[in-house]
Amino acid sequence: MRIKSPHSGFSILFLLLICLALLAPSYVAAQVDEKEKAQKELERRQDLERKTLGLLDEIVASAWGLKLPENRSFVLASAAELLWPRDEKRARNLYWEAFNSLGLPNDPALDDSKARDATTKDPAIKEGTSKRAASDQAQTLKQYFAMFGLRRDFFRRVAQRDPQLALEMLRATRLRPPDSVKVDYRLPDERDLEQEIAQVAVARDPKQALRIARESLAKGVTFQLLGLLFDLNRLSPETALEFAGELIDKIQTANVATDVVAWRTSIELLRLSRTPGDAPADNPTLRDPNQLKLTDDQKRELVELLTNSALSLSANANLSMALVEVMPEVEQFAPDRVAKIKARMAETLRTLTKEQREWNDYNSLVEKGTPEDLVKAAAKAGEEVRRELYQAAVTKAILNNKADAFRDFIKSNVEDESQRKSLTKLLDANQLGWAVNRGDIEELHRLLPLIGAKEQRAEAMAAMAMALEKKGEHEEAARMVDDALALVKVDFASQTQSNALMAVLLAYSLIDPARAFAIIEPIIDRANDDISRLLLLDRVIRSGAVKNGEIIMQQPGVISLDFAIFKYGQGVVAMANADFNRTKATADRFQRNELKIMARLLIAQALLRNLEQSANKPAANKNAP
Repeated sequence: MRIKSPHSGFSILFLLLICLALLAPSYVAAQVDEKEKAQKELERRQDLERKTLGLLDEIVASAWGLKLPENRSFVLASAAELLWPRDEKRARNLYWEAFNSLGLPNDPALDDSKARDATTKDPAIKEGTSKRAASDQAQTLKQYFAMFGLRRDFFRRVAQRDPQLALEMLRATRLRPPDSVKVDYRLPDERDLEQEIAQVAVARDPKQALRIARESLAKGVTFQLLGLLFDLNRLSPETALEFAGELIDKIQTANVATDVVAWRTSIELLRLSRTPGDAPADNPTLRDPNQLKLTDDQKRELVELLTNSALSLSANANLSMALVEVMPEVEQFAPDRVAKIKARMAETLRTLTKEQREWNDYNSLVEKGTPEDLVKAAAKAGEEVRRELYQAAVTKAILNNKADAFRDFIKSNVEDESQRKSLTKLLDANQLGWAVNRGDIEELHRLLPLIGAKEQRAEAMAAMAMALEKKGEHEEAARMVDDALALVKVDFASQTQSNALMAVLLAYSLIDPARAFAIIEPIIDRANDDISRLLLLDRVIRSGAVKNGEIIMQQPGVISLDFAIFKYGQGVVAMANADFNRTKATADRFQRNELKIMARLLIAQALLRNLEQSANKPAANKNAP
């Protein structure tokens, strides 16, 4: 088997989630007393919670055996999140243990003294020193972003339970951007983290979120404030309007002509304040259903700030081009400046490079062109632009119910065979995904003969098999999923094959659970062998997936735990009607300790979250008007 991706070992973790769905037996309603039935259900859920909390205790104990501080912190923080509604005191202690495990710095900045001292007056070694300095700067920047990312993920997780605790932890340590790094953009800093915590706090306590946001706003404007404002406006329009006024006052103290955050925020405030009647008729995407009720004076103030800045000599070229997004407001509140702004836009266009002009034309084409126009333009574009145009064309065709006509156009007009196949495959995948998400079985039946790729046909057939099982057509469903399995092979290095295999296993979980278990168990055994080879290979070719001999649990390019639970969690919840010990044993088939812990955590998280949601439902119904 070829090993193409350092992340391939993680693909199997999420197949495990599907195997948990296999444990749901068919339920046949029995003629039993409703009271007795309710009592048995309560006892079953209590027993399940007891077993799952026992599993969580084992997970916490095993976390201390992990080598990497970031892995240990991730597991402890995840456990704390699950324990919070059941034992807040213990959960707080676990959060602090997770926090201390990270070893976050409490000094003002990363140690970049070497980079600062890497200078010389000796011309003989000046060039070599310069190269080393550039390399040191890149390494310092990489370390900073890695540490910032760890802090951001950790504090957001804590804030989900207690924003104030997250704020206390944030302020207990400081990570200042390194002085030696010179970049032409603003590095993220503590303000961003404070405002992200405030955004998480909105749903729990808008007043607390506003207080945190005000404290952070005093230090400057960041893009995170827009997300906070949007959420505030959805939950408490009056509070959002109050904060918007303060945000506008703060923007006025910035140099909007050169400050990207300031002028972009100003534009978004105007867009957010539009009523349906204000938005351009030919571009409904510029409308927002959650209107921010700015006064005309506030809108005028923002327009004047933007236009004055765009017409200044020091203006960022992107600012004048971006004003096209708010031309309706410019025409309304500063009609005397419209001609000057359009002239500045034309002047800016003339200064763009050929590549920049092409991107500008492509963006306009994506907004206004037909799918056929986009494909014609893609034929003359480079590979990166071509991919973007193809995706836009496919999306437009499907949304406008013109996919069949577009398919015919591809066959007749795309001469290059490889491009024709690539575009057809992209259309197949998008049409399939659209039909599966809508549960449109008739559309899946219609699409099946048109789909060329085996793995895509397997996904469509798996979706159809699940629908047939729901309708009570068990034999037909079993035949369909067996046919789908024949089209799939186990290839951890292929995302499309992995997606197809997961779809088929999910179908088996509903139709033939025993068969699904028979499939998943040898897959895990095979994954153990492949992961061992990966770790040996990583000693020679550094993949970034392994550190100090341990697989990193959280890394770019790997599906997040939260998304896995969202996508497959219902299958895990089906354990409530099945064999808990067998499911746990399936997770324990992983030989690597970090993968075994991760698999166990997936089980505990899916089950306890579901139990928490179920417990909250009666209270929500009780308080409902």
